[in-house]
Amino acid sequence: MEESNKIDGRDPIRRLSGRYLKWAAYGALIVLACLLQGAPRLIPEVLGGRPLLIIPTVVFIAMFTGPYGGAAAGIAGGLLWDLYADRLFGFNALILMAMCCTAGLLTRMLLRNNLLSALLLSSAALLLQGLLDWYFNYVLLGGGEPLYHLLRLTLPNFVYTLLLSPLLYGAVRLTARLLRKKE
Repeated sequence: MEESNKIDGRDPIRRLSGRYLKWAAYGALIVLACLLQGAPRLIPEVLGGRPLLIIPTVVFIAMFTGPYGGAAAGIAGGLLWDLYADRLFGFNALILMAMCCTAGLLTRMLLRNNLLSALLLSSAALLLQGLLDWYFNYVLLGGGEPLYHLLRLTLPNFVYTLLLSPLLYGAVRLTARLLRKKE
């Protein structure tokens, strides 16, 4: 490539293709988490709880990409989740967008990007999403026996997902490192 087509000594085509590769890799992680979460018997239930893999995945992506990338990942993950959920379409996308934008901001300004802060942000996001979902769908809309749903579905989902979160953090961190080497 000629020197006149380079900006600051860097090739803009290569830089742009690196961005597409990064978001394609993160998108593949979100789709994989969505497929694993939605598969009926792929991951077994434990005490009535099923892992919600999309939440920690998009929160961890937000930790590596910042607030804008986190908001985009939250919207993408939430919309994929809403496609097969029996909830109001866009409910999870709105919640995950706000949580991932916050996680990206906190990581950029206050927290280090390590496993401990990842588990703290993931647990906060899981708890907030679980409680909002429980409140809007079982308390306000009268979905029947709200205390049962809180104790037998929402809290086991929270614990089960939190136990699997270090594996998801490792996958996202490995992806981010491979992509950083590629650039």
